[in-house]
Formats: sequence, C-alpha cells, structure tokens
Amino acid sequence: MSKFCISPKLCLMICIVLMALLVPMSDAKKCPFEAIFNFGDSNTDTGGFWAAFPAERLPYGMTYFERPSGRATDGRVIIDFLAQGLGQPFVSPYLQSIGSDYTNGANFATLASTVLLPNTSLFVTGVSPFSLAIQLNQMKQFKVKVDELHSSGKTNLPPPDIFGKSLYTFYIGQNDFTGNLASIGIRRVKQYLPRVISQIVSTIKEIYALGGRTFLVLNLAPIGCYPAFLVELPHGASDIDSFGCMISYNNAVVEYNSMLQKAMKQIRKELPKAELIYVDIHTVMLELFQHPTSHGMTLRPFQTHLVHNTERERSEYAIWHVRVQCMSDITLHP
Repeated sequence: MSKFCISPKLCLMICIVLMALLVPMSDAKKCPFEAIFNFGDSNTDTGGFWAAFPAERLPYGMTYFERPSGRATDGRVIIDFLAQGLGQPFVSPYLQSIGSDYTNGANFATLASTVLLPNTSLFVTGVSPFSLAIQLNQMKQFKVKVDELHSSGKTNLPPPDIFGKSLYTFYIGQNDFTGNLASIGIRRVKQYLPRVISQIVSTIKEIYALGGRTFLVLNLAPIGCYPAFLVELPHGASDIDSFGCMISYNNAVVEYNSMLQKAMKQIRKELPKAELIYVDIHTVMLELFQHPTSHGMTLRPFQTHLVHNTERERSEYAIWHVRVQCMSDITLHP
C-alpha cells in the first residue's frame, strides 16, 4: 500500500479551510506540524498579557469560555482555530506559569505588542513591553530550556527535535501602524514601516537558523474600518468611502501589505528550505466589513459600542464577532 504524503504548505492550506468549518481535521495526523509557536499582539494573545499584568474581566471570554480566558475578545482568536484545525489543544501562553502545557508549542504574543522596540512605557501609552524582539528572545530561551530539561523527564515540554517539525505564525504589526497615527499622521508613520518589515524578516531568518522551516505570516487588516479608529483618528467627510471606512488609512495599510508580501517573496529565495505562506487577512476582513449580511451577520454599520450584554444585541453587531468569523474564507499566496 502506498503511503499518503502531502507537503507542509498544502497541509496547512487544508487545515485553514477545515478550520473555517470549525470541524476536527480528520487528516490532522497526516500533517507534519507537531507544535505551534506564535508571535503577535492582541489578535492572537491567548493569555500572555493578562498573566504578566492581571486585570482581566468580563465581557472577555463570555461567549465561548464563559469566563475571562486571557483573550482580548468574547471568544476565540485565530490561533485557537488554527490549533483546532491541526487537531491540537489551544497553545499555552509563554508567560503563564500556572496550568500551561508546552508539549504542543508556546504562544509569545501579548496584547498591545509591537514589532519595533517601544520607546515608551506600558503605564504611559499602553504599549506592551513584549515587542517582537523580546518574543524572539523568549523563543530562544524556551529552546535552551527544552534542550537542558529533556533528560530530566519534564512532561509539559516538547522533545528537542520539535522545532523543525513546528509551525511558526506571525500576526503582528498593527500597533506599530496605529500607535502613533493620531499624533504624527500617516506620512510620518509610513517612514518607519520598512523597519517593521525588516524586523519581521530578520526574526524569520533567526528562527530558520534555529531549525524552523514552516512560517505563516498574516498581513494587516483594514484598520480604516475599525470603529475605534473611526472615532480616534483625524479624518474628514471626503475621506470616508461608501462603506463608511477611512480611505487614506486603508490605502496606507494596502501599501504596507504590498511591501510585506514582496519581502516574503524575497525570503523564499534566500531560505530555499523554508515553507513560507503569506495570508491575506486584509481581503477577508474588508469583505466582512463591506458585505456583512452576505456572510450571515446582521449589522448596524460601524457601531462604536462594542460591549453588549444580551444575545440579541451581540448578534446584531458584526464587529463583535469579526475576530471569530474572519477565517470563514481566506486568500493564500504560496
């Protein structure tokens, strides 16, 4: 009997499609990924920030976990769906010392994280101290400890060879883009975005040197459609499109995403043994903002009140569920 075999890239695509259906992946055992190591911000944080700075409360976690779960949403985040699609448990936050199990990887993401090192304090502007460079150092320390403690029989750590069999995910950069928008404007923010991309590229290369081979990189969502930014960021009536989104800010995101995609194409040439997938989450999110009812959501357009206490209210506001539903379709660029 011939052995069924698929590439990591193809397997990951299958995982994402099945993840969108929210069903267990029947062929998960055929996927080569034995762990997930995630780098990011609140879009994928599963408890790191609140482990470091405990202050979480409802309504976080109320619709799926029915309690605060370390996530900056009412339910699950994208990395949760990806883990389920791979047939794995949720990825434990690296910073959570109690109750974590790292046999299937670790999540280094924290709420409010940036790619670049912050030049301010969490207690001044709310920016997380755990930038991408810090998250990478945590990853390196994790690997050192796995190698050191393997012989001692620790049961909540993976084997030392896990790092070449893992999926490395990146969903970070939004806070670099939005953190200073209101104060310095789009033009000045654009000036340092190439540094953001350069840091992501160098991080991937360092993980590759540690043995990582499969990388999933998500681009930025259309922040010009986010209710909070519609309130916070300066704009005029002429800057609003027919869907209620801010044109100039969304155009700037498109420019950033184009630079990021080009950088990913270049990495493929420099790292021939790497499997690198660029995920166009921007197109998925924009479709949901522009045509929510086509995807089963009842919408009051761009409502800025995000906390709703009844099932009826929650069902009527698409923004509340965008983070949960945004994997119902996805555009992949292999």
